Amino acid sequence: MPPELNVVLSALRDEARKWQGLSDSMAPTKNTVTGLHLGANAFFIGEANVLVHSGAYDGFQAFMTTILGGAVTEFEQLGTALNKIADIYDEADEQVAIDLNSVYSA
Repeated sequence: MPPELNVVLSALRDEARKWQGLSDSMAPTKNTVTGLHLGANAFFIGEANVLVHSGAYDGFQAFMTTILGGAVTEFEQLGTALNKIADIYDEADEQVAIDLNSVYSA
């Protein structure tokens, strides 16, 4: 027989809320980073490497937008998955209670 597994559903649901809250808090940051565009003239420092510096900034800004957008999506997915797991445990517990009632009823 496999070892007994105890799940504290309230902790699981609290963890789900935490991840969904993190998703909500990342969305404004992602939106801000998305709008942080700078033209090549913002990187002019009296030398010919303006396009190199501008390109590096654009690449990093695009990378951060992608990463933050992924955090918004994936944190929400984590929260949803944790809630689904808690629901499955709830349903399994209800099914066991129903089965035991049918065995012990007179």
